[in-house]
Amino acid sequence: MDILTIFWENVDWHLEYKGLYLSEAHQIAKEKQANISLDVVAKIAAELGIDDYAILFEELD
Repeated sequence: MDILTIFWENVDWHLEYKGLYLSEAHQIAKEKQANISLDVVAKIAAELGIDDYAILFEELD
């Protein structure tokens, strides 16, 4: 599994678990499974209330 797939699966999990929504720009990136910069990763992590965004790159069981 590639790193972008892992990232977006983790974002989906946090969105569902926390009942949150991404900003419109980040939602478009998610829908396109777009490549993103670390700056965007940090912004998405902030929207999800995550301090250490490295967890967004860990494989889910």
